[in-house]
Amino acid sequence: MSKRRRLAYVTGATGFVGSHLAERLVKEGFRVRALVLEDEDASFLEALGVACVRGDLRDSAAELRTGLEGVTHVFHCAAWVADLAVREQMAEVNVSGLRNLLEATRGIDLVRFVFLGSIVVYGDRDQVDIDESFPFSKTGDSYNYTKIESERVLGAFVRETGLPAVILRPSYIYGPRDTRLFPSLIDAVRAGEWVYLSGGRLPIALSYVGHVVDACVLAAARDEAVGEGFIITDGESITRRELTELVCDALRLRRPRASVPRGVGKALCPFGDCMRALFRRQKPYFINRFLYHFAGAHLTFDISKARKLLGYAPKRPMRELLLDTVQWFRENRPELLPDNGKDAT
Repeated sequence: MSKRRRLAYVTGATGFVGSHLAERLVKEGFRVRALVLEDEDASFLEALGVACVRGDLRDSAAELRTGLEGVTHVFHCAAWVADLAVREQMAEVNVSGLRNLLEATRGIDLVRFVFLGSIVVYGDRDQVDIDESFPFSKTGDSYNYTKIESERVLGAFVRETGLPAVILRPSYIYGPRDTRLFPSLIDAVRAGEWVYLSGGRLPIALSYVGHVVDACVLAAARDEAVGEGFIITDGESITRRELTELVCDALRLRRPRASVPRGVGKALCPFGDCMRALFRRQKPYFINRFLYHFAGAHLTFDISKARKLLGYAPKRPMRELLLDTVQWFRENRPELLPDNGKDAT
């Protein structure tokens, strides 16, 4: 690239992955600018020296463009993630918001546009050591739909404009500041609501947030990555029972024992979705399509492409990183932990 100083524009920078990415980019010598909602707390970013631009992906392309002046790299991490949401509302952020951002980049000499996708595009079928050639599959849930549609929108824009884009598709992400996976798992176990599917025997490959950030930085630098999509995981797997018991033992929570056949769980997904919508319950019922994907499908992946073209290599063993994450929750989210050990085994 030219000698102009790198200026990164990060969406979703107040979120889980985005905050870690902004932190890393500053350390890498980037100037960083972040798109931040009007009511979001940006103090963490401001302490890093990140320039915060107040706005919304639902703003027009012309409005968004004012924040892109001089930008060399765009990292699009923002997304509405939920296991039950009105599709049209989610699409306003995940699909139309992406389209607005892409339109705002027209005429800007970008070195790279890195889009944070998800392995949910491959559906809720068993995925046994699959690679990027595995076909996308619609499951009926809104998040799956909007992530597939987002990739379609991005692909069309790339073909039209030649935008140097890279897509990363991490599996379920965990680590310090996790706002979803670990809190949901801990909350369900403490409430006695965690139920294994088929005994929790099936494996899942996870993605440590630091590894996802590594992939983002590599995608921004590697010319070989342009125009490609990459599955990102820790490079190993763990069964749902092993994962749950690791967390329970580290936090002195009772290990769950209840289990039902995963076929029964999948059959109950429409019922769980309907009941939650009918009663406007904030927490999910026993099962829904989103939860089934996490708890019920065989999810292991081949990351050879990322290793070869990105130079991606997970740096630490997953179980070690899981224990580090538990320790972070001990120190920073005490409200999720057992009270005086009364939940301990």
